[in-house]
Amino acid sequence: MENFGIREKKAALLRVSILEEMLRLLQTKSINDLTLEELCSNINTTKVTFFKNFSYKEQVLDYFICKWLYDRSFDIHRKRYQGEAGLYKVFQSICDDTVPGKKIMISLIQYYSKLTEKPPAIEPSPYEYYLFNKEAFDQKVEPLSLQQVFMYHLSEIKTIHPSQYNEFVCQLFALMYGVPIQTHIMELDDMYPFYEAGIKRIVGEQCPPVTPL
Repeated sequence: MENFGIREKKAALLRVSILEEMLRLLQTKSINDLTLEELCSNINTTKVTFFKNFSYKEQVLDYFICKWLYDRSFDIHRKRYQGEAGLYKVFQSICDDTVPGKKIMISLIQYYSKLTEKPPAIEPSPYEYYLFNKEAFDQKVEPLSLQQVFMYHLSEIKTIHPSQYNEFVCQLFALMYGVPIQTHIMELDDMYPFYEAGIKRIVGEQCPPVTPL
C-alpha cells in the first residue's frame, strides 16, 4: 500500500465521515429536512470545516456518486458482469444501497435542478479511493465516469454498432434519472422493475437480467 501523508489521511477521513453520516441521516430524513448543524454536531466538526470540503450539503451526494462509480469501475475490472448483464448490475446497484436508491436519486435530481451553473468537480484523493474500496485500490483500479461505464458495457454487446453508443448512453442517462421521478409520482418504492424494463427497451434482450439479491 502507498504511504499516505497525515494531512491527506485526516482530510479524507473527514470527508468520508461526512458522507457516512449524511447517508445515515437520509435513512430517516429527506435531504431538505437534513440540517448541517445536526450533521456536523454528530461527527464533532463545524460548519466552517464542512464548507472547506463541500460547497453545500447536496454536494455530498456528488461525493457519494464518486464512491459508487469506483465500485462500478471495480466490477468492470473484475469482469464480473458482461455486456447487458453489466448494465443490469449498474442499475440494480442503485436499488441495493442501505439508503433507498430512490431517495438518493430524487435528492440528486432536486439538487441538479436548482443549479444555475456547473458545480465544481469533486476529485477524491488517492487515500479517499483507498477508503472507498481497499481491494479496488490495491488492484490499481482507475475510476471511470458514468459515461465510460455505460460505454464499456455497450461495447460488449456485439449487436450494437459503435455509431449507436452515444444515443444509447443518452437513453440510459434518461432512464437512470427518469425512473425515480416516475416511481415517486406513482408512490412506488421499487425502482428496479422499471429499470429492468427500460434496459430491455433500449438495448434489447441480449442477456438475462441480473436477479436482485
